[in-house]
Amino acid sequence: MADSNRVLNITPEEIESGKVMAFVAYLIFFVPLLMEDQRKNKFVMFHTEQSIVVVIVNVAGIVLGTIGSFFCIGVVFYLLNLFALVLWIMGVINAFGGKATPLPLVGQFGEKFNLVK
Repeated sequence: MADSNRVLNITPEEIESGKVMAFVAYLIFFVPLLMEDQRKNKFVMFHTEQSIVVVIVNVAGIVLGTIGSFFCIGVVFYLLNLFALVLWIMGVINAFGGKATPLPLVGQFGEKFNLVK
């Protein structure tokens, strides 16, 4: 797993004021994107980016699982959904814990694909 070279410079005030909205980002990722004051909070935007990656993994699991079910290998792809659930739980724990740590295996893709600006 490659470490990110990203420097976030998140202040403790941003973390404290953004914990709830960072959690909301994991429930409905686009809500913080609609709020101008939250778009300025680096902590919230970091977790919004991470939640978008989790949604992509989950959708990939659903689509590939559905297609794979026709070929009797759907169970393998449904494991992606289980993986997405674990990532989601880790993200929520990080958000409430005030941590801006990328999620394992997929977290760095949020930054690479520039999902939130």
